[in-house]
Amino acid sequence: MDAPSPRVEIREYRPGDEDAILACFNRVFARENPRFVPRTLAHWHWKYRDNPSGNRIFVAVTEEGEVAAHYAALPARAIFRGRPVTFHQGIDSMADPRFRRVGLARGADGERGPSLFAQTGRRMIERWGLSGVDQFGYGLPIPIAWRVGKDWMGYEVIRTLLLLFAEVGKEDRGGGGRGVEVEEVADVPAEADRLWERAAPEWEAATVRDARYLRWRYVEPPDLRYRIALARGAGGDLRGLAVYRQGEFSDRDQGLLVEWLVPRGEEEAARALLSWARACARPDSDRLAAVVPETSPWFLFFQREGFLVEGTKYILVGRNWVGPEDATWFRKNWYFTLGDFDVA
Repeated sequence: MDAPSPRVEIREYRPGDEDAILACFNRVFARENPRFVPRTLAHWHWKYRDNPSGNRIFVAVTEEGEVAAHYAALPARAIFRGRPVTFHQGIDSMADPRFRRVGLARGADGERGPSLFAQTGRRMIERWGLSGVDQFGYGLPIPIAWRVGKDWMGYEVIRTLLLLFAEVGKEDRGGGGRGVEVEEVADVPAEADRLWERAAPEWEAATVRDARYLRWRYVEPPDLRYRIALARGAGGDLRGLAVYRQGEFSDRDQGLLVEWLVPRGEEEAARALLSWARACARPDSDRLAAVVPETSPWFLFFQREGFLVEGTKYILVGRNWVGPEDATWFRKNWYFTLGDFDVA
């Protein structure tokens, strides 16, 4: 006879749950990844506790206090058709295999019910998505998470994520930007707010890339090193910002241009920032990679500057929680970079 299933409570995160969440995370993600590096409490605090937009976390907890399943999202202030809203990125979804039978009872017709993982995810979506608190949810799920997200949360495929890449170690096309100086900085200056205000009207949907967000995303992480560059005109005015990191993306170690905040028409600033990014990558990698939507003018600009396009293993999915705009609308109108995803 099978042992009775443990009793599990599905609920919203409470302060103090983080130790059990980390223990589950480090167990689950180490199982099939020989290169897995355990996540630290400092990283968890930065990502969830210290996020200026808060957090979105639901857990399934046993009577003994173990986390059996976890479904979370990172919220961010965003603009949507000129209005301030909140987007959230689904991340760190997991279920401990020891509890996979919990929640799988069959109904009267023999149909299998949702898994504990699906139930936990559904509760998070009901609280933050279906309630209308957040405008839009998105993510880059692995196949099993995508199946659950499609069946139980209503996610749609937006696109296969495309990667722009260029070889480094060769002479740059354009040789940098005329009349523009690039300054590498340790912090994001307050004047980045004005740069964001210049760029924001170009997009129907985007994360708010002001100084507050950029500082949290690229300066404050305790265990990730990002390099930040500012492009300034002859008068010292800020004309563009880019962020670089050396790391793995789509199963390849490479230089990553993770942020690109350059208003339309600032081609010389863009060339100067690309030259800087190539120089960052050159000591450690044979190529530089970036992600921007193919509907952005920068997608073609990068190609004119010597970048090629390739597919990745990532499927970008999402759901608009409020209003009629579907995946096709977001494919055409949403601006994002690698920095919008926690994989970089």
